[in-house]
Amino acid sequence: MRLDELKRSIKLKVFASEEIYDYLKNLFNDEDRIILEFDSSPDPGLSLPGVKIDDSEIYFHAVPKQNELQSFIHAIKIVAEGVKEGSEVRIITFVTPTCPNCRATVDSINTLAQKFAIEHHTVDATMFPDFAEKYGVMSAPTTFIGKMKVVGAISLSKAEKYIRDAINGDYRDYLAEKLASGEMGDVKTLVVGEGLGELLGELMGHEEFMVRLGAMATAEALKGERGVVEGVKKAVRKLLKHEDARIREDAAMMLGMLGGEEDLEVLENLISEGGRVADSAREAVEEIRGKNNG
Repeated sequence: MRLDELKRSIKLKVFASEEIYDYLKNLFNDEDRIILEFDSSPDPGLSLPGVKIDDSEIYFHAVPKQNELQSFIHAIKIVAEGVKEGSEVRIITFVTPTCPNCRATVDSINTLAQKFAIEHHTVDATMFPDFAEKYGVMSAPTTFIGKMKVVGAISLSKAEKYIRDAINGDYRDYLAEKLASGEMGDVKTLVVGEGLGELLGELMGHEEFMVRLGAMATAEALKGERGVVEGVKKAVRKLLKHEDARIREDAAMMLGMLGGEEDLEVLENLISEGGRVADSAREAVEEIRGKNNG
């Protein structure tokens, strides 16, 4: 395996794994441009044994064999092209040695990790099962891009969108995709963790019905999270003026579920509209009054 085309020498720093170090030493025995270094401590990012590729933020927590070997070599070639100033977003991709879709996903993300100078850790879930279990990983590849969890293969274009959104803290499209596919667990984790109640409420006005339905179901499930509820109500009050009567109807229903006396006036005014929106507003008023009387 020759790497003569590398533009510069590359240092591979191995953390806390003689197995990985010995494997790489044998693999690159005839490669003058590969420099190996051993550190007895785990890597500073995830505190796992592994190998860091030169001055990039690309890590492999695996003995890079089979499909992982090709991704590892690909990453070395990417890093040799140069390093840029980066972002604080961290990416973790869980793989297995025989996973058919892992290589393409890792290669795409490593390309982008180098482009954006983002910390990326490729973790062999079979080598570190406890670590994978901690993240709730059930299949490979599973990728965490900042706060976002993506299960399955990711194309280069899709990965770049997720990374740009993570850098900008823009979770709208990610949450919409999760809601549409019924992955409420991931939605609840992100909404609570990042305080995204208002965004969740805004998604109740999404053009896709399944997104709206998922947003309402998630908000109902999070009724005990006061901060989230306040954000949802703020967005829902705005939706009471939405041009789509179906969305106004749903907004009135949600305000009855989550609102209080301060919402009675706007709901009572909505009753004058008539039709299903009025019926929903009337039921919401009764629900709020029932809570207060109870």
